[in-house]
Amino acid sequence: MARRMNKRVTAEQLALGEKVERTALYIRVSTERQATEGFSLDAQKQRLLDYCSAHQWHVGDDHIYVDAGISGKTTNRPAFQAMLQAAQDGEIRRVVAVKLDRVARNTKDFLATVETLQAYGCSLALIQEGFDTSTPQGKFAITMFAAMAELEASMIGERVSSGRKQKASEGGYNGAQCPLGYQYTNGSFTVDSGAAHWVREVFTRFTAGQGMSKIADDLNAAGAMTARGGKWYAGTVRYLLLNGFYAGLSQWDGVEQPGNHPAIISRELYEQAHQRLQAIKPGPEARI
Repeated sequence: MARRMNKRVTAEQLALGEKVERTALYIRVSTERQATEGFSLDAQKQRLLDYCSAHQWHVGDDHIYVDAGISGKTTNRPAFQAMLQAAQDGEIRRVVAVKLDRVARNTKDFLATVETLQAYGCSLALIQEGFDTSTPQGKFAITMFAAMAELEASMIGERVSSGRKQKASEGGYNGAQCPLGYQYTNGSFTVDSGAAHWVREVFTRFTAGQGMSKIADDLNAAGAMTARGGKWYAGTVRYLLLNGFYAGLSQWDGVEQPGNHPAIISRELYEQAHQRLQAIKPGPEARI
């Protein structure tokens, strides 16, 4: 009767230089109290060691990575990064953690970690989820995780888009940056007379026939700054000319309604600029 050979790695095997598939443990607790008391750290470590022993996986003392009292909201953790470096250097071929949220707190970071480890030829096993990327089931689970992440991102995008459309229909503002020529305080926009002068200058000169590059050069020469405090370029001028907010409009994804803010230019001037922009062909001519 055939007997299964004991694959337990011994010190003698390591000393003889036999090829060993080294396994690393990753342990994390997020609170200082847990880190100080060490209960959760010890509990995780013992559970991981027992699991690896049952699978006859060798764990070296120098490949037990512990992030104590560190949040999982970011992957920029000292021990976590050291573990990735060890995988990149070929020192380990498997990482084992108790559960998914010890590795990452969101799907995006988790998938990125799995992808990074796989690129280094390293697998990931999670005890609680019964997850192992070295198995067909684990690879299938990764596909499902990725699909779920894509679905989640799509649903969030739809909710955000729907919310912004609704906000635009109510005259609200959907931009992240306060437009040049305005100040935003206590939930409302007021005109910044100094910066608004440059907005009117851009629209007036463009509708009079001047090119966007010429306007940008003159603004830079005059010391005018963009909304972000940078230099002007033809593309920056074009972006400003496309913004109906300056004509008192609220816009998002085809929705255009009168906004709840003061206009800097007239609707007529905005329409004139828009018509000229449409007449300019894409390409080098658009940067005149």
